[in-house]
Amino acid sequence: MGRIQKNNLLYIRLLASLLLLSCLSPLPDVSAAKTAASASTSAEKTDALKLVIWKSHYTLTLYKGDIPVKTYRTVFGGGYRDGDKRIAGDRRTPEGDFYICTKNHSKRFYKFMGLSYPGEKHAEYGLRSKLISTKEYALIKKAIEERQPPPWHTRLGGAVGIHGVNPDGSMTPVDILAMNWTDGCIALSNSDIDELFSLVSIGTPVTILH
Repeated sequence: MGRIQKNNLLYIRLLASLLLLSCLSPLPDVSAAKTAASASTSAEKTDALKLVIWKSHYTLTLYKGDIPVKTYRTVFGGGYRDGDKRIAGDRRTPEGDFYICTKNHSKRFYKFMGLSYPGEKHAEYGLRSKLISTKEYALIKKAIEERQPPPWHTRLGGAVGIHGVNPDGSMTPVDILAMNWTDGCIALSNSDIDELFSLVSIGTPVTILH
């Protein structure tokens, strides 16, 4: 009987030791893995290209992360002094955060990079002002959430982009940048639009400031 009790005691001590070791063993560092993944994602975002447009400065600056790479001279819509775009035909250049949602060659504007206008804030304004329906609002919101081109044929207008001019000689390089002549788009010289067109891609963020 004494031997059985002794064996049981040894077994209990062995089990306790194993439990203690398991408690002391380090668990996989999940938080560290997440932090590393997050840092990697942040690094990618930090190096990403973006465009910042200052209407009052007549400039478009290409950034790589937070570092300005190059600044281009631009002009805007004929309704420049009236502020943010509100409705189709007002010739205002919109303000806010957008992304490039289309890229194509254009007979009228040489090369065209479409912007994701109307954005959510414009859609909210349109819904409050009864310029668009609830269905149109939902379509715009869904497009923005999915980083797709929003509807361009509502009363809020659309087809706003960054472009050059028709190379037919009807406008000289001086004319292009001498005044705000567009219907709300951002215009650059064709040589500058060539450069930008080759650098940016669908989804590149664009911020337009007054």
